[in-house]
Amino acid sequence: MRSIIEHVRQINAERTLVMNLCACLCVVLMLGLANLVCRYVLHTDMSFLMPWMLAATALYFFIPALVLWIATGNPSGK
Repeated sequence: MRSIIEHVRQINAERTLVMNLCACLCVVLMLGLANLVCRYVLHTDMSFLMPWMLAATALYFFIPALVLWIATGNPSGK
């Protein structure tokens, strides 16, 4: 169990919930800009992938923090 917590702590990289939220918003913004570039510059429809990429982004940033919060009582895992 301790090695699982250590692995999740490495994934989270000691980010707090606010840091995870800001990083998630930055990635969502970049995905939106990439979608606009694909749509208007490359004339490619990537809208079918956007919900999957947004869900994966949210899971990447918030599931490790949630696991650490439940296991250690602190979202950053300290």
